[in-house]
Amino acid sequence: MHTLGLTDKDGMQQAWFVDENGRLFGGAAAINQSLRYIWWARPFTPLYTLPGLRQLADHIYRWVAANRHRLPGSSDTCRLEPPQ
Repeated sequence: MHTLGLTDKDGMQQAWFVDENGRLFGGAAAINQSLRYIWWARPFTPLYTLPGLRQLADHIYRWVAANRHRLPGSSDTCRLEPPQ
């Protein structure tokens, strides 16, 4: 992570995606970029650029990240201390 200019704290706050040109995407944008490599999800990825949907996806990403320890299949190890 350090070679990308990211700190450990950055890595704990959200998911990251690095594209083939070295561009960094974080949070919901990182998930959207990774979906471009799944054949059936690729057609849906342009939806992220529509007005309002990006903000909705970002909000949902933050909620899931903050509550992942409460979701089915998770455990207390999914809980992260909030960044200081």
